[in-house]
Amino acid sequence: MTTLTDQELIIQLKAGDRHATAVIYRQYFPMVAAYVQQNNGHAADAEDVFQEVMLVLIQKIQAPDFILTASLKTFLYAIARNCWCKRLRDNRLLLPGTTGLPEEGGMPDIFPEPPATAQVQGWLARITVNCKRIIKALFFYQQPMALLAQKMGWKNKHTADNQKYKCLQQLRKAALEK
Repeated sequence: MTTLTDQELIIQLKAGDRHATAVIYRQYFPMVAAYVQQNNGHAADAEDVFQEVMLVLIQKIQAPDFILTASLKTFLYAIARNCWCKRLRDNRLLLPGTTGLPEEGGMPDIFPEPPATAQVQGWLARITVNCKRIIKALFFYQQPMALLAQKMGWKNKHTADNQKYKCLQQLRKAALEK
């Protein structure tokens, strides 16, 4: 059996070749499954995430200007990491004690928080409400600065950057205080 290069796999996948999909699954699913399971996930979660990864990959490669600038493994890992992190963030936004998933799924009621999260929450409690909103919007919810500037009514990018800087300084100060 010959080994296909990343570019050959992309070309075959673009053409709708099922063999390319099987090769990608065989080569890269174990990596995605290991990542998900090492980060509070289960085998079923890994399967779901890999399906999302494949959908994103197929969508991306259909763009006429798509160029694979990293290895396919790196590209798929990055997509998987983003999908899984988004899923974890979304599930943490649910009401306490619920996951929105059926009980028989074997999932815990809530995802365990990493140890650093309690510490970060403590730092956030010591900064202004406005800065807390800005930090959460930028870093937890990944809102673009332009959208945040519009929502906050800031005049320009310079004002937005200054607000971000001031809030990060507050957070640094809170982190240094103990």
